[in-house]
Amino acid sequence: MDSTSRRKFIKLCMTSVPALILAEQAKAGGTEGNPPVSSAYRTPNSLQRYIDPLPIPKRLAPYAQHKDETLFHVRMLEFKQQLHSQLPPTRLWGYEGHYPGPTIEAFRGRAIEVQWENHLPSQHIFSIDPHIHGAMPPTPAVRVVPHLHGSRTASESDGLPEKWFATGQMAHYRYPNDQVAATLWYHDHALGITRLNVYAGLSGFFLLRDNTEAALNLPSGDYEIPLLLQDRTLDDLGQLVYSPTHEDGLKLPQGTWGPEFFGDLPVVNGAIYPYLEVEPRPYRLRILNGANSRFFNVFFNLAKGPTDIPSLVPFHQIGTDGGLLPRAVALNGVLLGPAERADLIVDFSGLSGKSVTLSNNAAAPYPGWEMANMHHERLYELMQFHVTRPLSGKTQVFDMATQSFFEKLHEADSVATRDFVLAEQLDDQGHSLGVRINGKDYDEAVTELVKLGSVEKWRFINTTDDAHPMHLHLVQFQILQRQGFNPTTFRNGSLELVGSPRPPAANEAGWKDTAIVNPRDVLTIIVRFDGFAGRYVFHCHMLEHEDNDMMRPYEVIA
Repeated sequence: MDSTSRRKFIKLCMTSVPALILAEQAKAGGTEGNPPVSSAYRTPNSLQRYIDPLPIPKRLAPYAQHKDETLFHVRMLEFKQQLHSQLPPTRLWGYEGHYPGPTIEAFRGRAIEVQWENHLPSQHIFSIDPHIHGAMPPTPAVRVVPHLHGSRTASESDGLPEKWFATGQMAHYRYPNDQVAATLWYHDHALGITRLNVYAGLSGFFLLRDNTEAALNLPSGDYEIPLLLQDRTLDDLGQLVYSPTHEDGLKLPQGTWGPEFFGDLPVVNGAIYPYLEVEPRPYRLRILNGANSRFFNVFFNLAKGPTDIPSLVPFHQIGTDGGLLPRAVALNGVLLGPAERADLIVDFSGLSGKSVTLSNNAAAPYPGWEMANMHHERLYELMQFHVTRPLSGKTQVFDMATQSFFEKLHEADSVATRDFVLAEQLDDQGHSLGVRINGKDYDEAVTELVKLGSVEKWRFINTTDDAHPMHLHLVQFQILQRQGFNPTTFRNGSLELVGSPRPPAANEAGWKDTAIVNPRDVLTIIVRFDGFAGRYVFHCHMLEHEDNDMMRPYEVIA
């Protein structure tokens, strides 16, 4: 056998190994901890698309009513769940044994209390890097702390990263819900392992409603669909693989922190390439980017293939992170960094019998600064909408042009301007050691003291090559502008702004709790620190970044 034939033979043998493993497990009745594997199972890279229905997270039922407050009980559990009908069940962590967790619904002005209980095993699903701050021994491997993202909540119920609790322990949090209706979400926030806990499955929707939203008569019930967008990598037995990389695509040893993670497969509401049957009518889609590092630039596409010329279905965005926009915005696509949300109205009227693909063209890493040599694949398709259901009854009549009164914050009311420099530390090979805010680690002393009720401008100055979604706990803010700066003069100690200031796009001109800072840009936001005095944090919501100290505390003082 010549060398060319030998190489082909070895390659054929290697590609046959997964199938042989699956076949042997099926004969033997499965491996320890895994169920018998059906002959119908496939490897993750050979799955059929759009054969499984989209799961809709169940609404969490309260367990008690005490005076004027509703009480909920939420357990964090390990379980197995099929992410695709052609895969074996995957080992996951989730709230109440579901991935994603059940949706919590609340009403403005009606406080709720949640008892969070850690029933997870003492061994983590993934290897932990013990060199990361917060994960160093003797810290237990398994620890959690839930954070209600976007909520105006007292510090003791905020889910601060260092307030974790271990297996067998619990925490009791109170959420006042004293803010406008919005698409919020809850997820784990444990110091040093947020990226691992969220990747294991610990996330879910929290929908806050109010009378203003109800008066708009928006699509509701079966016509209001939450969509949690994430990405995952699975091995040939359908189990989660967490394999971070450097920016140049170099994979890291197991149990080592890396600056980014990009999964091979799109997961929507806990399902890989699902479909949803819809009626030819308007739907309200609440989209959340819950990925670790991946940005999604989503659009609705009638084209049959991802490389075909797009045939776009236009839509309207009516809300963002913190609630409804001042007015609906007509769009063909919307960019979402990790943790950002978009409240959309998509009208499938006139599309009977057609399939609409929720598509994505965002580069990984975003914004794709090395386009000529991409190290991570784009996930071009996420799910499909099949317009195959008959129209049931009359469609709702709602007015997107005239929405609720919107309170705009004014720059003249700001009492202070704070600058935060985002800078990456590199080793001698040019690989990231982490990104810091103003050169400080998370556990250094608090430097930002803000007065309760005051208005401030915060400027994020991005000296790195990546876009960063910056998130503030406690508050919702408004974007004032973005503007470039001269990196040469900045290295010499002077911030020289260049180009014209760019106001926020119309679909960003609302309440936000997370906003993207582009490379070599300055993002200026205006914030009113309402709600509570106490300690909070702000950080990049790329989970790999926040876990390695791209996070700082701040304190609101009365």
